Amino acid sequence: MGFVFLCIDANPAKRLIVQSLEDFGITFIDVGMGLFETNATIGGILRVTTSQADNRLAARANMSLDGSTATDLYERNIQVADLNMLNATLAVQKWKKLMGFYQDTARERQLLYTVRSNLVTTDVDHESD
Repeated sequence: MGFVFLCIDANPAKRLIVQSLEDFGITFIDVGMGLFETNATIGGILRVTTSQADNRLAARANMSLDGSTATDLYERNIQVADLNMLNATLAVQKWKKLMGFYQDTARERQLLYTVRSNLVTTDVDHESD
């Protein structure tokens, strides 16, 4: 494998996969979303984290690797295919930046999209400026 996209709930298998990818020096993108319900509406944040050889610790700090005991909205069969699609699209765009297809002046290591405000924030790689 030359590159991997990870989209898996936090559990011991995910921790093992991440460790193996790091050990083999494989660049990967991990996506996740944290959703909540307030007043019968869904809110939350989508996350796209890029893990490369020079930022493994920072990337790992932003990934969910262990299962949560919190009640998951997914257990109630919520319909968020659009958010899953958006998260996947953002991950593919980042991969295309890494491959040189799209311009990437910011070289963000993490992108967060907030549902209620449509706000996108990034964690920029300042060392490469």
